[in-house]
Amino acid sequence: MLKILFQGDSLTDCGRDRTANNPVAVYGYGYVNLIASKLMCDYPDTVVYNRAINGSRIGDTYSRWIEDALNVDCNILSILNGVNDIGFGIRMNQGADATKFRFIYDRMLQEALEKNPDVKLVLCEPFLFKIEENTPELGKDIVENWDLWNGQLTDRQEIVRELAKEYNAIFVPFAEAFKEAHRKAPAEHWSIDCIHATNAGHELMARTWLKYVKPETIFE
Repeated sequence: MLKILFQGDSLTDCGRDRTANNPVAVYGYGYVNLIASKLMCDYPDTVVYNRAINGSRIGDTYSRWIEDALNVDCNILSILNGVNDIGFGIRMNQGADATKFRFIYDRMLQEALEKNPDVKLVLCEPFLFKIEENTPELGKDIVENWDLWNGQLTDRQEIVRELAKEYNAIFVPFAEAFKEAHRKAPAEHWSIDCIHATNAGHELMARTWLKYVKPETIFE
Protein backbone atom coordinates (compact mmCIF):
# COMPACT_ATOMS: atom_id res chain seq x y z
CA MET A 1 0.00 0.00 0.00
CA LEU A 2 1.39 3.38 -1.05
CA LYS A 3 1.18 6.16 1.53
CA ILE A 4 2.84 9.25 0.09
CA LEU A 5 3.49 12.53 1.89
CA PHE A 6 4.42 15.66 -0.06
CA GLN A 7 6.19 18.50 1.74
CA GLY A 8 7.38 21.91 0.56
CA ASP A 9 6.23 25.39 -0.37
CA SER A 10 3.79 26.99 -2.83
CA LEU A 11 4.97 24.86 -5.76
CA THR A 12 3.59 21.87 -3.87
CA ASP A 13 0.81 23.55 -1.87
CA CYS A 14 -0.94 24.92 -4.98
CA GLY A 15 -3.97 26.20 -3.09
CA ARG A 16 -4.84 22.89 -1.44
CA ASP A 17 -7.95 22.76 0.74
CA ARG A 18 -6.51 22.60 4.26
CA THR A 19 -9.91 22.02 5.85
CA ALA A 20 -10.11 18.57 4.25
CA ASN A 21 -13.79 19.28 3.60
CA ASN A 22 -13.33 18.91 -0.16
CA PRO A 23 -11.64 15.61 -1.04
CA VAL A 24 -11.12 16.75 -4.63
CA ALA A 25 -9.21 19.87 -3.58
CA VAL A 26 -7.02 18.53 -0.76
CA TYR A 27 -4.07 18.03 -3.13
CA GLY A 28 -4.16 21.48 -4.74
CA TYR A 29 -4.16 22.14 -8.47
CA GLY A 30 -0.53 21.21 -9.22
CA TYR A 31 1.76 18.24 -9.73
CA VAL A 32 0.68 16.55 -6.48
CA ASN A 33 -2.91 16.42 -7.72
CA LEU A 34 -1.77 14.92 -11.03
CA ILE A 35 0.35 12.29 -9.30
CA ALA A 36 -2.39 11.46 -6.80
CA SER A 37 -5.01 11.16 -9.52
CA LYS A 38 -2.96 8.71 -11.56
CA LEU A 39 -1.80 6.57 -8.65
CA MET A 40 -5.21 6.37 -7.00
CA CYS A 41 -6.69 5.32 -10.34
CA ASP A 42 -4.06 2.63 -10.94
CA TYR A 43 -3.73 1.56 -7.29
CA PRO A 44 -7.03 2.29 -5.48
CA ASP A 45 -5.61 1.75 -2.00
CA THR A 46 -3.04 4.54 -2.44
CA VAL A 47 -3.12 7.30 0.18
CA VAL A 48 -1.67 10.74 -0.61
CA TYR A 49 -1.09 13.62 1.78
CA ASN A 50 -0.14 17.16 0.79
CA ARG A 51 1.19 19.11 3.77
CA ALA A 52 3.11 21.80 1.88
CA ILE A 53 2.47 25.42 2.83
CA ASN A 54 2.76 28.45 0.59
CA GLY A 55 5.77 30.62 1.43
CA SER A 56 7.63 27.99 3.44
CA ARG A 57 11.38 28.36 3.74
CA ILE A 58 13.35 25.33 4.90
CA GLY A 59 13.14 26.61 8.48
CA ASP A 60 9.37 26.98 8.21
CA THR A 61 9.06 23.42 6.94
CA TYR A 62 11.17 22.20 9.84
CA SER A 63 9.15 24.20 12.37
CA ARG A 64 6.12 22.02 11.58
CA TRP A 65 8.07 18.82 10.95
CA ILE A 66 6.65 16.92 13.92
CA GLU A 67 2.96 17.50 13.22
CA ASP A 68 3.13 17.64 9.42
CA ALA A 69 5.72 14.93 8.72
CA LEU A 70 6.82 12.76 11.62
CA ASN A 71 3.26 12.24 12.83
CA VAL A 72 1.96 11.38 9.36
CA ASP A 73 1.87 7.67 8.53
CA CYS A 74 3.65 7.40 5.17
CA ASN A 75 6.12 5.13 3.43
CA ILE A 76 7.21 7.68 0.80
CA LEU A 77 8.22 11.20 1.84
CA SER A 78 8.73 13.70 -0.98
CA ILE A 79 10.28 17.13 -0.32
CA LEU A 80 10.64 20.19 -2.58
CA ASN A 81 12.21 23.22 -0.88
CA GLY A 82 14.83 25.83 -1.71
CA VAL A 83 13.52 28.68 -3.84
CA ASN A 84 11.93 30.62 -0.98
CA ASP A 85 15.19 30.70 0.95
CA ILE A 86 16.83 32.26 -2.10
CA GLY A 87 14.05 34.78 -2.71
CA PHE A 88 13.52 35.74 0.93
CA GLY A 89 17.25 36.01 1.37
CA ILE A 90 17.93 38.23 -1.64
CA ARG A 91 14.84 40.38 -1.29
CA MET A 92 14.50 40.70 2.49
CA ASN A 93 17.51 39.03 4.12
CA GLN A 94 15.14 36.48 5.65
CA GLY A 95 16.19 33.21 4.06
CA ALA A 96 18.59 30.50 5.18
CA ASP A 97 21.95 30.70 3.44
CA ALA A 98 23.39 27.56 1.84
CA THR A 99 25.07 26.37 5.05
CA LYS A 100 21.93 26.75 7.15
CA PHE A 101 19.81 25.29 4.37
CA ARG A 102 21.90 22.14 4.33
CA PHE A 103 22.00 21.89 8.14
CA ILE A 104 18.22 22.12 8.52
CA TYR A 105 17.46 19.86 5.55
CA ASP A 106 19.87 17.25 6.90
CA ARG A 107 18.21 17.41 10.32
CA MET A 108 14.79 16.89 8.77
CA LEU A 109 15.96 13.76 6.98
CA GLN A 110 17.66 12.39 10.08
CA GLU A 111 14.49 12.80 12.11
CA ALA A 112 12.33 11.26 9.39
CA LEU A 113 14.47 8.12 9.35
CA GLU A 114 14.71 7.98 13.13
CA LYS A 115 10.91 7.94 13.27
CA ASN A 116 10.50 5.52 10.38
CA PRO A 117 13.67 3.74 9.17
CA ASP A 118 11.76 2.18 6.29
CA VAL A 119 10.43 5.40 4.79
CA LYS A 120 11.62 6.06 1.22
CA LEU A 121 12.91 9.60 0.85
CA VAL A 122 12.35 11.54 -2.36
CA LEU A 123 14.32 14.79 -2.71
CA CYS A 124 13.19 17.09 -5.49
CA GLU A 125 15.51 19.52 -7.24
CA PRO A 126 14.56 23.21 -6.84
CA PHE A 127 14.40 25.29 -10.00
CA LEU A 128 13.83 28.76 -11.46
CA PHE A 129 12.89 30.08 -14.89
CA LYS A 130 14.29 33.02 -16.84
CA ILE A 131 11.35 34.63 -18.64
CA GLU A 132 13.00 37.31 -20.78
CA GLU A 133 10.08 38.29 -22.99
CA ASN A 134 7.27 40.22 -21.22
CA THR A 135 8.73 39.32 -17.84
CA PRO A 136 6.03 39.18 -15.13
CA GLU A 137 6.37 41.75 -12.35
CA LEU A 138 7.20 39.12 -9.73
CA GLY A 139 10.06 37.81 -11.82
CA LYS A 140 11.68 41.03 -13.01
CA ASP A 141 14.34 41.15 -10.31
CA ILE A 142 15.09 37.48 -10.96
CA VAL A 143 15.82 38.13 -14.63
CA GLU A 144 17.70 41.38 -13.94
CA ASN A 145 19.90 39.67 -11.34
CA TRP A 146 19.94 36.22 -12.91
CA ASP A 147 23.57 35.42 -12.09
CA LEU A 148 22.92 36.04 -8.39
CA TRP A 149 19.68 34.05 -8.25
CA ASN A 150 20.98 31.23 -10.41
CA GLY A 151 24.22 31.03 -8.46
CA GLN A 152 22.34 30.54 -5.20
CA LEU A 153 19.99 28.09 -6.90
CA THR A 154 22.96 26.04 -8.09
CA ASP A 155 24.22 25.85 -4.51
CA ARG A 156 20.85 24.56 -3.28
CA GLN A 157 20.59 22.07 -6.12
CA GLU A 158 24.00 20.62 -5.28
CA ILE A 159 23.06 20.35 -1.60
CA VAL A 160 19.90 18.41 -2.45
CA ARG A 161 21.86 16.09 -4.76
CA GLU A 162 24.46 15.46 -2.04
CA LEU A 163 21.83 14.75 0.60
CA ALA A 164 20.06 12.36 -1.75
CA LYS A 165 23.29 10.38 -2.10
CA GLU A 166 24.02 10.46 1.63
CA TYR A 167 20.56 9.20 2.55
CA ASN A 168 20.10 6.80 -0.36
CA ALA A 169 17.11 8.87 -1.42
CA ILE A 170 15.56 9.20 -4.85
CA PHE A 171 16.64 12.44 -6.52
CA VAL A 172 14.06 13.98 -8.87
CA PRO A 173 15.82 16.30 -11.36
CA PHE A 174 13.09 18.86 -11.99
CA ALA A 175 15.55 21.53 -13.19
CA GLU A 176 17.10 19.15 -15.70
CA ALA A 177 13.65 18.18 -16.97
CA PHE A 178 12.73 21.83 -17.53
CA LYS A 179 16.06 22.49 -19.24
CA GLU A 180 15.21 19.76 -21.72
CA ALA A 181 11.64 21.08 -22.05
CA HIS A 182 12.96 24.50 -23.12
CA ARG A 183 13.89 22.89 -26.43
CA LYS A 184 10.18 22.47 -27.11
CA ALA A 185 8.83 25.75 -25.72
CA PRO A 186 10.15 28.92 -24.03
CA ALA A 187 10.21 29.56 -20.28
CA GLU A 188 6.84 31.35 -20.26
CA HIS A 189 5.18 28.13 -21.45
CA TRP A 190 6.35 26.35 -18.30
CA SER A 191 6.21 29.15 -15.71
CA ILE A 192 3.89 32.05 -14.93
CA ASP A 193 6.38 34.23 -13.07
CA CYS A 194 9.90 32.66 -13.10
CA ILE A 195 9.07 30.66 -9.95
CA HIS A 196 5.66 28.98 -10.21
CA ALA A 197 4.67 26.49 -12.88
CA THR A 198 1.92 26.66 -15.50
CA ASN A 199 -0.41 23.73 -16.11
CA ALA A 200 2.13 22.38 -18.59
CA GLY A 201 4.87 22.85 -16.03
CA HIS A 202 2.98 20.91 -13.37
CA GLU A 203 2.30 18.12 -15.83
CA LEU A 204 6.01 17.91 -16.58
CA MET A 205 6.76 17.83 -12.86
CA ALA A 206 4.29 15.01 -12.33
CA ARG A 207 5.71 12.98 -15.22
CA THR A 208 9.27 13.54 -14.01
CA TRP A 209 8.41 12.56 -10.43
CA LEU A 210 6.72 9.36 -11.56
CA LYS A 211 9.60 8.57 -13.92
CA TYR A 212 12.15 8.58 -11.11
CA VAL A 213 10.12 7.48 -8.10
CA LYS A 214 8.20 4.61 -9.73
CA PRO A 215 6.21 4.03 -6.55
CA GLU A 216 4.61 0.84 -7.85
CA THR A 217 8.01 -0.92 -7.77
CA ILE A 218 9.38 0.38 -4.46
CA PHE A 219 7.58 -2.08 -2.21
CA GLU A 220 7.49 -5.16 -4.43
